[in-house]
Amino acid sequence: MSTMEPSSAAELRRWLTTYGGFIHPSVSLSQDKFGLSAIAQDTIDADTTIVSCPFSLAIDVECSLHALTALFGESTLVDLQSWSERQLICTYLCLHWIFPDSSQIPNVLRHLPYLKSLPPPDALLTPLQFTPSELEAFRGTNIYGATRDRRENWNVEWNTCRTFIHAVNSDWAERYTWDKYLKASTYLSTRAFPSTLLSRSPTLQTTSSSYPFMLPGVDILNHSRGQPVSWCTSYPEGSTKERDESATISIISHTTTPLGEEVFNNYGLKANDELILGYGFSLPQNPDDKITLQLGGSSNKWAIGRLASGAEGLWNEVRRLVAETPDEIGYEDDLEAAQLLLEMVQKKCDLLPDPPDENDAAIRPAVRLMLKHYLEGQRDILTSLKMHFEERQEAAITAARDEGIELVFDEE
Repeated sequence: MSTMEPSSAAELRRWLTTYGGFIHPSVSLSQDKFGLSAIAQDTIDADTTIVSCPFSLAIDVECSLHALTALFGESTLVDLQSWSERQLICTYLCLHWIFPDSSQIPNVLRHLPYLKSLPPPDALLTPLQFTPSELEAFRGTNIYGATRDRRENWNVEWNTCRTFIHAVNSDWAERYTWDKYLKASTYLSTRAFPSTLLSRSPTLQTTSSSYPFMLPGVDILNHSRGQPVSWCTSYPEGSTKERDESATISIISHTTTPLGEEVFNNYGLKANDELILGYGFSLPQNPDDKITLQLGGSSNKWAIGRLASGAEGLWNEVRRLVAETPDEIGYEDDLEAAQLLLEMVQKKCDLLPDPPDENDAAIRPAVRLMLKHYLEGQRDILTSLKMHFEERQEAAITAARDEGIELVFDEE
């Protein structure tokens, strides 16, 4: 390697290789304030395997449950099986940090070299790491409520786990702090992949039974929207098992990466609210931005994108709601539906906060930029929705005139 890697990155590479993993020799792991990045130290051709991780190093439910049962005792298995996937994985991570000396860490906790390569807590930037002033700047957005809900839910999980651990080992419970659980949960949120990858036909598509898990080494690749990559699994010859610990999962990059450029992964199509809440970053003018609208008393949630994409379902639901006879919807019903939806859109616009002052020292520049990107997307979608429903309103007025009825509206 022509560039000296930081010690944590070099240790990660050695550890991963020891257990059958792989990082391309032309990839150098560079450290910045937000963690490691993969930089090409020579031109990397298209269709090249960049990084691989054996199934045996995946931090998933099986790995976590095995370790926790070994540490807490076999008699705890039934109770542990009632925990959520996040509780199991995050507690497994936390236990690496509760021993004062790394030499005291039990062998069943195998992922310390990987955890040492992750960004420190002060570099994490999801909304759960926002200051009160920074979170307040998001009041009126979906992110504000989602952050408060997530903090409350994670805190309940942590308390449940800590109470359980206290009955096993009070010293461990004392060191099993909220800060550690928050750090572990944030690592899982920012670096997780769906468990559907751990199969002979890996996919990023989630299912009702899939859950987030971690792939050491693979997660060093940052996100670039539209980056052409493939996931590939390799099984030992003769293996017929769906989940084989000797199998490996790899990322193949299908573009040429020039010398000095970063090698990227593709996390899929994600709106800025998901990127901010789950990963702690945003994209400018993100074409995948969306806003979720729901009528009071309805179980339907409508994800509306830019150019009012996805608005038809919401429009049809409101039309059926206001019509006396849902099978016979006329221009009067369309007028009422358009008016209701225009009022809903205006209320959403009014709730959105103003962009923070560029000179506001209480809000970090990175947080200010996320809010700016998010608000741009939300306002653009609401503006397109307003135009969409105004067109529906005009169409209803035209339909009335075609029947010889001239509608008169007051100024308001």
